[in-house]
Amino acid sequence: MDKQDKIDYLRKIDEQYMSWGDTVHYQSRPIIAQSCRGETVIDINQHIYIDTQMWHSSCNFGYRNPEIEQAMNRQMCSLPQVSGDFLHEEKLLLAKQICDAVYERTGLKGRVSFNVGGSMVVEDALKIVRKNTRRNRVASMMGAYHGRSLTVSGLSSSHRYRQYFGECADRAIMYPFAHCSQCYYEKNREDCNDYCARMIAKSLDTDFYGVASDDSNEIGAFFLELCQGRGYTIPPRNFFKKFVPEMQRRGILIVDDEIQIGMYRTGKLFAFEHYEIVPDIITLSKSFTNGLSPLSAVWAREELVSREIFTPGHAHSNFANHSLGTAAALQTWRYMMSRDYESQLPVKSEYYLQGLQRLKMKYPFIHQVDGLGMLFNMTFTDNQGRPWKNAGKRAVTLAQDNDYAYHGEIFRLILNSGGYYNEGLKLAPYLDITIAQIDRTMALLDQVLARLSESGV
Repeated sequence: MDKQDKIDYLRKIDEQYMSWGDTVHYQSRPIIAQSCRGETVIDINQHIYIDTQMWHSSCNFGYRNPEIEQAMNRQMCSLPQVSGDFLHEEKLLLAKQICDAVYERTGLKGRVSFNVGGSMVVEDALKIVRKNTRRNRVASMMGAYHGRSLTVSGLSSSHRYRQYFGECADRAIMYPFAHCSQCYYEKNREDCNDYCARMIAKSLDTDFYGVASDDSNEIGAFFLELCQGRGYTIPPRNFFKKFVPEMQRRGILIVDDEIQIGMYRTGKLFAFEHYEIVPDIITLSKSFTNGLSPLSAVWAREELVSREIFTPGHAHSNFANHSLGTAAALQTWRYMMSRDYESQLPVKSEYYLQGLQRLKMKYPFIHQVDGLGMLFNMTFTDNQGRPWKNAGKRAVTLAQDNDYAYHGEIFRLILNSGGYYNEGLKLAPYLDITIAQIDRTMALLDQVLARLSESGV
């Protein structure tokens, strides 16, 4: 079977046997990947893709990071599998690393438990909330994404995640996020005085608003993505502190979903460090193992998960503590903490953002570029200044399906669309990217945007 016959055969299998319910088939002809390294993915046709989104921020430290990969290989040769009913060294050392890091940043003591993915660990956080508050109702933000399991779909704001599965009885109360370029209240950021944050706090003022009274409320927790994964939307620095302290004063737990934006993605270990708040519960996944042998974690304050409160059996999944995942996560943590990311990343972040700003000056349809650490967004508008619906998805296809030249070599780009209308791009390059690699990304992105411009608004 020659190469083209093999590719046709694999496409036919996809057409006939694969469920199309996953995100693979957002693209009509998805990439058939064959190898990866650093920021590049190579497909079965030997096309080289520069990945600007690193598997939705699951590989902050680059594909096939040798230090993390070697740790997994060592574990494969010693303790590749073991019952989750047992302890093992990597699991214990990893828990200590996380708890020590949170304590250093907050002064709070806590405990950690593990699971196998983002949605599962959000489910574990929900259990902690219900066990401690005895309340079923929670709040989240419009634009939030916390996962797509049936229960967690009730926290994620997009209606399309729920519309085919009946009524979600536990659907969260949803408040408008500080999405300043598309304000829900149609305010101007320059003079709104954090109107959306004040409205969240105001919803607790009187029982006639249907949420709380002076001595009680219906909300057990507020689930927050501090920078939203939907479009990597970055709110004003004082947004959360306008309502989070009042929520906590009323006994509402703050669950900080760091699954996509933690692990130095925003330039700090945890995104909450930018916003002058201290969460009660923190969830981690994605780059927690740098995308290897998935593992997730939930940290909670000692008072919420002490041995007397969260007793054996409250949370369990057969592979929740698996040894390959804990080994990968422990080495990822050690790798991450051995780098001086907090002082290095601001320079790269500013350089990357300047590149995006130069593109904004070149293409009138680019409405806004923004960034925090190595988290960036670029939004597009049409000729009337409205969100250019699905322009981001169009750019993703143009980047993936066409060749672009840089210094005599041919590349393609992996982009990720974002925004409430898929009207832009969200970018999460790997944290060890070099200045030269940033220059290459900007040159290739320039060519993609030129094609997008030619396609017509």
